[in-house]
Amino acid sequence: MRRPYRQSAFTLVEVMVALLVFAVLTVIGYRTLSSMFDTRERLALQSGTLRDQALFFTRIESDLGAVLPRAARNADGVSEPALKVLSAVSSAIDPVIVFSRTGFAGSTGASAATQRIGYRLNEGKLELLIWDGIDVAPRALPAAYTALKNVREFRWRVLDTRGNWRADWPARDDSSTPSFASTALPAALELTLTQGDTPPIVRLFALREVSGG
Repeated sequence: MRRPYRQSAFTLVEVMVALLVFAVLTVIGYRTLSSMFDTRERLALQSGTLRDQALFFTRIESDLGAVLPRAARNADGVSEPALKVLSAVSSAIDPVIVFSRTGFAGSTGASAATQRIGYRLNEGKLELLIWDGIDVAPRALPAAYTALKNVREFRWRVLDTRGNWRADWPARDDSSTPSFASTALPAALELTLTQGDTPPIVRLFALREVSGG
């Protein structure tokens, strides 16, 4: 006598357990992929930030290594010192640091000529300013290039030849008024740069010994 055929099938409980396991695995997989993508995006952002910082410090080190002790005449016809550092500026268009520099070695044309260089912090953007020559034509404006973005702090200190740290250059004190046609240069400059939420970067730049001209 043949036994009756029993058809095997999943019960409702088994189906629900399977769906629950599948849902849990899906959530785990999604979170893993999302974490991987977020990590990759953060690494790409950090890599880009480090690259931009390296390019900026290479540029400013080159500029400060070529400082020229040559007073300048600005677009208002006013004499300015060879190097000027301000701890506070009156507007976003004013540079925090401005100086004369020699042309780029091995270059031709405009790049080989002496230049007036400045850096300013304008609404979170650190901008490089380049004037057409050291003595500027009336009402002439510099060319502005974005060197870094998302900058919160761009502050300088100046080490004079007597070993004193100062916030401004030319040196100001209570007993004398600085000469704004000065060609005097300090011994070194210290830059504090803070970009985004990263810790401040502090760099020291020693100035080469040059004689005024």
